[in-house]
Amino acid sequence: MGAHTISVLNMKGGVGKTTLSTNLAIELYNLGHKVLLIDIDPQFNATQSLFKYYKNISEYFAVRDKRLTIADIFIWETSPGISRQQNPRNESNVIFELKQKQLDGNKTAFLHIIPGDLRLIVDVNAQAGDKLGAFFNRNKIKEKYDYIIFDCPPTWGQITLVSLGLSNYYLIPTALDDFSTIGVTLLSQLLQQKVESLATDLKCLGVVYTMLNETTATSGISHKQRPYKDDLEAFFEETMSEEVKSPVKAFDTVLYNYPAAVARSIIYESYEANSGNTTKRAEELHTFIKELTVEVLARINAPQQTEQS
Repeated sequence: MGAHTISVLNMKGGVGKTTLSTNLAIELYNLGHKVLLIDIDPQFNATQSLFKYYKNISEYFAVRDKRLTIADIFIWETSPGISRQQNPRNESNVIFELKQKQLDGNKTAFLHIIPGDLRLIVDVNAQAGDKLGAFFNRNKIKEKYDYIIFDCPPTWGQITLVSLGLSNYYLIPTALDDFSTIGVTLLSQLLQQKVESLATDLKCLGVVYTMLNETTATSGISHKQRPYKDDLEAFFEETMSEEVKSPVKAFDTVLYNYPAAVARSIIYESYEANSGNTTKRAEELHTFIKELTVEVLARINAPQQTEQS
């Protein structure tokens, strides 16, 4: 069985998409899995955060200067005037190891990344899907990992379509406000078109409410944000699930907006107790990510439950 491949996407920036992608990848690794994060967002914030945390940013620049980023999978083979003989390299070197650990029974867990690159901000043409798909096939990518996570751009374009075409699932983070609600509605319509064009199943893994206001409400959702939640969940049940041919359900775990807690890093693992870089709020964020990861695994490992509405 190949890797479970997840695209994390939304039509709006600032909803914690990259925070969710990076922390989910880390927690899956911590649980003993082989994980690959592919930073396909031209802003490459996931790459910057992970290199700063596990390595140093100068290592990223060295990788970029050697033309070993996601952009080079799309660009290298067809760049004018450049042939394989003139620029020989092992294309699998675009996969960079961030962390590895030995498990019982001679098993190994690791966290790898295909680094992002600002060069992806230029338009990627319609052949991009073929190029990345061919890279996956030549290097047997899905056979080497348990989980592959795409951190997608906060826009709908060729890059996002490429990641969805290689994915089993997509996961949608969203805030609870006017603009985010509109974004989810638009995303549903676009996903409908993509799902109908694919020969393989593409399922909604779920929706994560992010950037929530702190509250004492027993529901975990503030009085101000509750109407947005109710409207969205009615939309999920009555419209979106039909459009995307897959049940769309919110996760129980939500992520709160604690700006002061995450001022130093979006990597929640760094806020472990006694780390010297923690507060109670920050530790709560790490707990939320752990709980969300458990929910994600439960939905993947029990698809029959996800398919029941």
